[in-house]
Amino acid sequence: MDKRLAGAILAVAAVLGLTACSSGTAASSFVPAAPASTTVSATPSSTPTAVAGLRSFSFPSDIQVEFQTSLPASEPQRSAMIAYENYVDSMWYAVYTLGSNKVYTTYISGNALTFAKQILGEFKAGHYALRGTVVYSDISVPNVYSGSGAVVESCVNISGLHMVDPSTGQSAGNILNSKYTNSQEQAAAGKKKSGTWWIVHTDFYSAASGGTAGMCA
Repeated sequence: MDKRLAGAILAVAAVLGLTACSSGTAASSFVPAAPASTTVSATPSSTPTAVAGLRSFSFPSDIQVEFQTSLPASEPQRSAMIAYENYVDSMWYAVYTLGSNKVYTTYISGNALTFAKQILGEFKAGHYALRGTVVYSDISVPNVYSGSGAVVESCVNISGLHMVDPSTGQSAGNILNSKYTNSQEQAAAGKKKSGTWWIVHTDFYSAASGGTAGMCA
C-alpha cells in the first residue's frame, strides 16, 4: 500500500467509528498544499444539469472551479465524489465571499475544515479578492470501506487561481505554497447518519514528490 494513502485510510477508519456511534466531527491542523494536472477525463461533472446532492454555487465569471472528471455511476463512489466537489466548491465560495457564506461548514470537518479556515483567514485579514481558475482532474475513488467511508483522490492545479489586491488589481502572492502548485489531494469521505456524505480529512502531495502524485505533474 502506498504510504501516502495511509493517512486517508486511517481517517476513513475514524469516520466509520463515528458513524457507528454518533455524528460527531474531528479536528486537526493542516499546512496548506495544493493542486494538479490537466488530463481531461470524459464529460465534466459540473454540468448545468442538476445532480442529486451536488450543490451549485454562483461564482462570478472571473472565478472558475473546474472538475474535469465525470461522476461515477455507482454508489458509494458517486456520493463520495459529490461530497468532494461540494467541499471544494463551498470552500472557494466562502473565500470569494470572505466568509459571509458559511455553507462550507456543512460539507467538511476535521483538518479539511481547518484548511478551509486557514485560507479564508488569510483572505479576510488582507481583504483580498479571489480571481482565476483552479482545475481538479483525474478524480477517482480508489478505496471504499463498509459502504460508509471512502478515499477520494484528485489532481489539483491551482496555478491559475490568484489572491488579488482589489485596490490595485495586482497579485498579492500565492494562495498556497508554490511547491504545491501541482499536487494530488487525498481526501477521506464519510457518510453521516442522515445519509449525506462529507469530507473529514485531507492531505496534499506535491506532484514533484513522485509516487501516485507524480501523475499530477
